Amino acid sequence: MGWEIKITLAVTTSEHLPPVLEVDELASSSSDCDGESLASSTVSLTESINEHVYANGRRYHRKSEGQYALPSDETEMNRLDLVHLQLLTLGGDLHKAPIQGDPLNVLDCGTGTGIWALDFGDLHKGSRVLGVDLIPNQPTWTFPNVTFEIDDVEKPWTYSQRFDFIHSRHLATSIRDWPSYLTQIFTHLTPGGFVEISEHNLDTLHSDDATLPPTSPLLTYMSCLRSGLLAAGVNPDLQGADYKRMLEEAGFVDVQLRAYKIPWGAWAKNRTYKMVGAILGDVAATGIEAHGLQLMTAVLGMTEGEARRVCGEAVEGVRTGREHAYHWQWQVWGRKPVEGEE
Repeated sequence: MGWEIKITLAVTTSEHLPPVLEVDELASSSSDCDGESLASSTVSLTESINEHVYANGRRYHRKSEGQYALPSDETEMNRLDLVHLQLLTLGGDLHKAPIQGDPLNVLDCGTGTGIWALDFGDLHKGSRVLGVDLIPNQPTWTFPNVTFEIDDVEKPWTYSQRFDFIHSRHLATSIRDWPSYLTQIFTHLTPGGFVEISEHNLDTLHSDDATLPPTSPLLTYMSCLRSGLLAAGVNPDLQGADYKRMLEEAGFVDVQLRAYKIPWGAWAKNRTYKMVGAILGDVAATGIEAHGLQLMTAVLGMTEGEARRVCGEAVEGVRTGREHAYHWQWQVWGRKPVEGEE
């Protein structure tokens, strides 16, 4: 079976202009609102593909060393499934691109546990969905129209078919050459096909009520994360406008950008943002360490104790809910023009 998320809540303000996030004075921590936990089994491939290494008490995929700094253990897989509940932000939609009916061939880049691909395949039974990822953490049993492959999307693509819709989510910590990546997407789309990119900022955090002081443990953590990504060859300073510009430079037309505020904790007054923030709070409990620990130790040279202290203080900052921090999430989509179209 796949997962189907029924969303009955709706953001009460325009998605085109994110609101100032009002604070719920009664909220005390991210645990004030229950989130849903999703789980996925792993796919069984060859022994070499499944080789792992261990560092700082976490498991990492050996063949992804130097390309992907996040763990590949069960804790991380559960976190990735929980992140899928960002659909609350999108009003329950799997995408914002205006695709019609069941696009014949769909590609999900960086599919992770495969949860987006499975949901899309379940909703679009006339589509053939291919999910690709560096790490074999996808389920063994899938829908008949959903398949998974191990591949590196930054290497030359060798697909024999073109795709009618290509989806790319949360790859900013691993993509080093965005123009090349987006050019490959453009090349492998059918004319008239759509691409959608879902990313969030990695440079810092924001607050609408000045509760995020320069000495905040959250900002300290984000500063370390940014330094680690820079040292690893990843650009952490890309913003929504940059993704929109790069899509246009790759040749896409009708490029649209939507920006959303994602609270770190359940402190927001608005019901939907409170739920999104609560989920983010649960994600942060393991995600702060997942993103930062290996970068801080292996790349920045911090001791494991130092890195764990930075991560732990950031997690505690989210838990208390006193600092009303949020990050930006962007949905950016565009269409490949048909022949003769300017």
